[in-house]
Amino acid sequence: MEALKVLVLDDEVRITEKLKRHLEHHDFVVFEANDSRTAFKHLEKNTIDIVLLDFMIPHDLNGIEILKRIKATHPTTEVIMVSGQEDIDIVIEAQRQGAIDFVRKPFNFTEILFAIERTGKYVQLRNKLKSVEDQKSLISRELESTIERDFIGISAVIKNVIGLALKVANDKDASVLITGENGTGKEIIARIIHYASERKKNIFVPVNSTAIPDTLMESEFFGHKKGAFTDAKEDKKGFFELANGGTLFLDEIADMPFSLQAKLLRAMEERKITRVGDSREISVDIRIISATNKNIEKLIEDEKFRLDLYHRINTFIINIPPLRERPEDIEPLLMHFIADLCRKKKRNIPEIDHSLISQLKRYSFPGNVRELRNMVERALILCDGNCLKPDDFSMKFSESKPEIQKQALQTLNLDENEKMIIEEALRKTGGNQIKAAELLGISRDALKHRIKNHGIAIHKVID
Repeated sequence: MEALKVLVLDDEVRITEKLKRHLEHHDFVVFEANDSRTAFKHLEKNTIDIVLLDFMIPHDLNGIEILKRIKATHPTTEVIMVSGQEDIDIVIEAQRQGAIDFVRKPFNFTEILFAIERTGKYVQLRNKLKSVEDQKSLISRELESTIERDFIGISAVIKNVIGLALKVANDKDASVLITGENGTGKEIIARIIHYASERKKNIFVPVNSTAIPDTLMESEFFGHKKGAFTDAKEDKKGFFELANGGTLFLDEIADMPFSLQAKLLRAMEERKITRVGDSREISVDIRIISATNKNIEKLIEDEKFRLDLYHRINTFIINIPPLRERPEDIEPLLMHFIADLCRKKKRNIPEIDHSLISQLKRYSFPGNVRELRNMVERALILCDGNCLKPDDFSMKFSESKPEIQKQALQTLNLDENEKMIIEEALRKTGGNQIKAAELLGISRDALKHRIKNHGIAIHKVID
């Protein structure tokens, strides 16, 4: 079995050197660091299994902050916290932030070795299970390498979105409608569905319905015969033919001209298309995934979108909530973007000012995840020194919202606001009533009573 890799982080050189000698004698691969900057360099370059982390590192981040960064950027790395302080609150906070074990100073080598060996057994067992269950993971390594990996998070709603995408991927023909604001990652979810399905070996064709002139819409979608119109100088395949066997992703479908919607519906129902200027029908086998940031039901009322087409494209609906409604995803996304961009730009990963994440969580993020990535890229350019600060981020804090103002109150009616708050708690926890009750500070029975009184349909809340 491959030797476990251990990173020892302590500000005292004599301690790290001594531990390195002892641990290497017991067949561990050991890396030393006397500050967090060096530690994160090791973490970026090597797959570290265990970090032995000293809580007190003078003139550096404290151990809890380092622990949080490690778990955010390298979640599979286990951390053993070492501290000479007797404060039980430190132990509790370390465990809450993901530390697997805790060793008090002064320690002897036997204690350290026992903690590392115990953690090592857990790591090896977990890795063995992971290798067996790779095919059953939320997103397999093969799938991760195929799609963009910016769709990450720890919130219940995001885990639910991924779960729904993988579930509908099992049906290679079901039409899917993905809803959500701009920048939430609708195309990434569409790609996950495609590459997790039987159609993954065939093409994924993304089409932005707003980017095509109305006069060319029919030709672009269905193709044309040579001579069909002035500029038709040769036969051309449309998006339907190009996507044959694969997936056609129609982004911003709500902006599709009403005149084309009937032809799109016919093509979906009959699985046949006819090129412009031709009479021959061509059979196509594709899955249609659509996306929109608009209220299609309102467009139907205004007679701007066909009801029959809406029923055809929404066999399965996946809604992606905006980033402001899932602030717990901001920190892992931030760490991911920093690590990813620094790797691409071949620069060292900077430290994070302790106030930055709390500031980001107060920001409304009108541009969602895409805006956060752009902000990180800009901040890395503006950053002087080796620490990202709120000033490096282009946040208009006048648009920031404290936690309690995530959803503006539409009325002062107590019952209506109670219903809204309960729905928000259920949304945040993916419909888990026990966790929702904890968020609301009430018992599960009390929550169930309120859900019944307000007539809340949980499946509609989390769809």
